[in-house]
Amino acid sequence: MKPVYQLFKNSYRLFLNDRIAVLLTFVVPMVLMTIFGSVFSGGNSTPQGIPIAVINQSNSDVTKQIVATLDTMKAFQVIDSAKDEQGKIVPFDTISIKEFVKKGRATAAVVFPVDAYADTSSALRIKFYYDPKNEIEIQTVGGLVEQAVFKHFPSIMAQSGLRQAKKFLGTESGQAFNKGIASLVSKYFNVDTSTFLHPDKWRLNRSDSDTSDAGSNFMGNIISIDKEQIVGEKLKNQWATRGIGGWALTFLLFALTASSSSLFDERKSGVMLRILTSPVSRVHILWSKYLYNMSLAIVQLLFMFAAGWLIFQVDIFSNFLNLILIIIAASIACTSFGMLLAAFSKTRQQANGFGTLLILTMSAIGGAWFPTFLMPSVIQFLSKLTFVYWAMDGFLQVLWRGVGTMDILPHVGILLGIGTIINVISIRQFKRGDIFS
Repeated sequence: MKPVYQLFKNSYRLFLNDRIAVLLTFVVPMVLMTIFGSVFSGGNSTPQGIPIAVINQSNSDVTKQIVATLDTMKAFQVIDSAKDEQGKIVPFDTISIKEFVKKGRATAAVVFPVDAYADTSSALRIKFYYDPKNEIEIQTVGGLVEQAVFKHFPSIMAQSGLRQAKKFLGTESGQAFNKGIASLVSKYFNVDTSTFLHPDKWRLNRSDSDTSDAGSNFMGNIISIDKEQIVGEKLKNQWATRGIGGWALTFLLFALTASSSSLFDERKSGVMLRILTSPVSRVHILWSKYLYNMSLAIVQLLFMFAAGWLIFQVDIFSNFLNLILIIIAASIACTSFGMLLAAFSKTRQQANGFGTLLILTMSAIGGAWFPTFLMPSVIQFLSKLTFVYWAMDGFLQVLWRGVGTMDILPHVGILLGIGTIINVISIRQFKRGDIFS
């Protein structure tokens, strides 16, 4: 057994001396577990700061209370105004609030019209405009809005019942009728009236629900929400349109990491030294490698989007020129990342190991896999420091919203800026490093 023990111990010694193996075995899973845990754990599952636009055109106390509830919820950042074409901050109207959502500045808009709950109304009417750029996000937002509305359901129910009774029975008889109903429910069903009217027991009437359902008809007489999707409703495959950018970026980063780290193979095989003996400088080698990787990145992204068009019918041609701009900017940023790994790594294994860690981390927090709104506020801030976030948002702007060139210039500028900074750092490290020796 002694030889077996010695071989067993030697295997562990080799493993612990291999930093990349240790990194991939322990560090990468720990980082991903932390990110996924912070997103999906019960303690941190409540989103924070989701931008939602709100207009209250009604003078009803009920609508004012609902708006106040939305404003106090940590999940929402309630916005009631925006800058006009002259740069002045003006309150929303029905048209401007829809445009605000269309441009991606808010996930949804809640509008209480003038007659939302007038003195003669028996039902609360709400308009809900939404941008389902992510299915999980809009479901969460819709549920939280319902929660805010139903917090005031007992008051709405009581007022609606009183108004209906007053309409058909008169004021005094109507009041007596409502009190009698509450008393009978409490007595014969052995439940408290406030529990019976608790909002969690009900669901809102949706514009796309089956109105033949008795429960929906009943709720429609009390609270009616008219839902309207105002972005992406004409796209053939909304799910693929939203997700194709994330798939493309993740695979591209792995491909560029492998391509950039090929410099180590060229050094090990002696090809690098033979090239340097010719009238070729290190700068020439770096530029050739950089241009090759960047062209490869552009070709791969184009291929991925073309595959999305063929397989999932993703519309890539109606806004093709702007898509090309984002693809070029994203390719420059991704290529600079691959060169950075090659500049700071000493072996191909190191470059691949660190690349795996950084790619998975950036993809996770940058929105390539799941929406950033699910993450804690600290990680949401960090996500905006990654080029994956800006590339993903740029693809969404082009494919999902069909925006013009002026709207994506900030994304293009940030991606080019990140690429430039990383390139400067990489060049300085290449000059000091020994990859060419």
